Amino acid sequence: MTIPPPRGRGGSGPPQGPTAVVSAGWRGLPVSGAIALALGAGIGGGAIDVLTGQGLRATFAIAFVVGCALAAALVRREGLLAAVIMPPLIYVAVALGAAAVQSDGSTNSWLLRQVFELMTALILGAPVLLTATAVAACIALLRIVAARFAVGVVHLPRQ
Repeated sequence: MTIPPPRGRGGSGPPQGPTAVVSAGWRGLPVSGAIALALGAGIGGGAIDVLTGQGLRATFAIAFVVGCALAAALVRREGLLAAVIMPPLIYVAVALGAAAVQSDGSTNSWLLRQVFELMTALILGAPVLLTATAVAACIALLRIVAARFAVGVVHLPRQ
């Protein structure tokens, strides 16, 4: 079923501007799904890096940036802010997890080792973190601008 395009005032006259019919069936990922997507990509890339060597490296970086980009592209419009805020939080979580899995055999306390590992990951991994956040922010901004300039889109009600 399609809805006829909107007409001039009072429902008569020619249609105003171009129209498109959009199904309201799938609106996108909920925020929890976007977080799971980005976190899963980060954990997957981090696991490969930790199992094959020391620390988070290129596999994690690529998986993390792609996961954050996909999360920003697929999240519902009301979750765009969360898609921009979540990359640093997910990065910290994955960095702490990777540090907890890799033990260097030092005699320092566990908490002190975690703090040192987190500081090292934030310093050395800043380009990856900033890239993922910037990519997510650009995608969110493009989606907001595209939605703002979408003229004459008719949304079908859910059935």
